[in-house]
Amino acid sequence: MRVVGVLSPVGSQKVNVTIGHGEHPSEVLFSHGFVPLRPLSTALSDGEIVFTYLVRAATSMDRRPRRRHVVHEEPDAQQQPVVHQRIGAYAVVLSPRGVLGTVNSTLTGAPGTWTLPGGGIDPGESPSEAVLREVFEEAGQEVRITRILSLESDHWIGRSTTGVLEDFHALRIVYGATCETPSDPVVHDLGGSTERADWVPLRTWRTLHWTISSRTLLARHLRSLTGRRLSL
Repeated sequence: MRVVGVLSPVGSQKVNVTIGHGEHPSEVLFSHGFVPLRPLSTALSDGEIVFTYLVRAATSMDRRPRRRHVVHEEPDAQQQPVVHQRIGAYAVVLSPRGVLGTVNSTLTGAPGTWTLPGGGIDPGESPSEAVLREVFEEAGQEVRITRILSLESDHWIGRSTTGVLEDFHALRIVYGATCETPSDPVVHDLGGSTERADWVPLRTWRTLHWTISSRTLLARHLRSLTGRRLSL
């Protein structure tokens, strides 16, 4: 995956770098002398996913981004972990019925927890195509993307659901989306990572057991997406 930085207000490209295994986009941009301001676009270019930020030049007043802690679930393991970087696309989907959530199945590492719809990007698929496909597969909803919210990065060493010890780097492109004709969610991708899906009323979303990443994203973006303050 490549990250491109476009300088404001001129709009000229100033940085174009590959995100290596375990690297966080904001740290990489800062090391090249730039601070990300907001996402601009995502695309598939020559088979590679490109995420473009509006950036500004870093100054002496800017603090270097905090280095992300790598979670190691088995620090005493004798075997060498398999290195794997996975790029996915996810969405905060809103409708008059609330925010769309999915429940992890027993095939995941956190069965029963709520999360945002989305998943891995297939070869030759753009991030926007991937998130539309995933939302339909996991919840049976057709949605419209309204904006790009963020590029998230998590890095850990642990067991996959098949028992393989992995050095796993997850890069997640997160979109905001709306569903103009919401229906009762239906899981089409049976036997996968999603057990069920449902519309969660905005006034009660905090009462559910969300994954840490999903709860963080909802707390960060729901207010701007809905245009109103939500109760705690």
